[in-house]
Amino acid sequence: MNLRRKKGLIAEINLSPILDLSLMLVIFLAVTTEFLSGGEIKVQVPKGGAAVKTREETVKVIVDKWGKLYYKGQVFKDPLKLAKLLPKGKTIFIKADRDTPYKVVFNLLDTLRKCGIRKVALVGKRVD
Repeated sequence: MNLRRKKGLIAEINLSPILDLSLMLVIFLAVTTEFLSGGEIKVQVPKGGAAVKTREETVKVIVDKWGKLYYKGQVFKDPLKLAKLLPKGKTIFIKADRDTPYKVVFNLLDTLRKCGIRKVALVGKRVD
């Protein structure tokens, strides 16, 4: 008479620790991404505005989406060099591509202000 039982292989996998861990990871990622977004306020940018008529010759500076500045057929990377060439008494119209980083346009505006150019306007597409 044999009183001992033979132990066989366990053929089942306990899924509860794996599910617990997966749930914890999902909760952690959801909470972390919520904090990373910073609760930003979404702003809708205006599509156009009133047309401005000028009697004087227009001085136009064009900014492409890579941050290069164009004035009278010349290409500038440094806004300070460009600001030294611009006339001080006239209105400067900045025509920036819509994909231009805000930092580039802000840096140009700040440089123009530091160089004594106060009359600056941004050019946009007019929507009727």
